[in-house]
Amino acid sequence: MKTATLVQQSVRIEGRPLERELARRLAEVLAAESLAEPMLIAWYDGQKGEEHPEVPECQHKPGWLAYAEGHGGRLRVDVNEGEFSFVFTDAGNPE
Repeated sequence: MKTATLVQQSVRIEGRPLERELARRLAEVLAAESLAEPMLIAWYDGQKGEEHPEVPECQHKPGWLAYAEGHGGRLRVDVNEGEFSFVFTDAGNPE
């Protein structure tokens, strides 16, 4: 089974308070530039310490990230140096 490489992209937003919904929409716009059909599969909210999905049994890295890597994650968008992170797969071009 071929494993896709998780490409990481970072963006910094200044001058306004940033909430998860706005950060997610920005990440989706960036993902649409490089993926045919971006689909969000995992995220981390560093402001609140929340993640999805929660994978508490993973101990070698954050569970949400391990899940994304194991389920076809292709692009990770970090907003404000990890304040928010979103991982997308490409539903239109699966590997």
